[in-house]
Amino acid sequence: MSENGAPAEVFCLAEFLFEEMEARGWKTEDAVIRMGETDPKKIAVDLVTLDLLMVVQDDKLLVGDSMFRKLAVAFDVNEDYFRNIDSGWREHPDRRSPFKCPESVFGTTSRRALIRSVPA
Repeated sequence: MSENGAPAEVFCLAEFLFEEMEARGWKTEDAVIRMGETDPKKIAVDLVTLDLLMVVQDDKLLVGDSMFRKLAVAFDVNEDYFRNIDSGWREHPDRRSPFKCPESVFGTTSRRALIRSVPA
């Protein structure tokens, strides 16, 4: 912490998620499967949301309560853990650590969706 009580450096939610997925040998698809959703359409939306969360670190991309709850289920932690990480990152833009999500976290389903969405 600095003298004014602000952390020396804050990390985006995506960086924490990447490290946790990497430690478990998961892709984004594996995390989504563990979120507890059973409706295939909602699972697809969760995958798109998680993939987007992993690559876009922008204040305009808001993480909703539902996603915090689902991440908590997938990683077996209290949802406030992820909410606090995200909140700290948003509250201290001048102390953000840069993060570019490695491609290795995305599975084949994510890659196919990205390839199809890129204009020819």
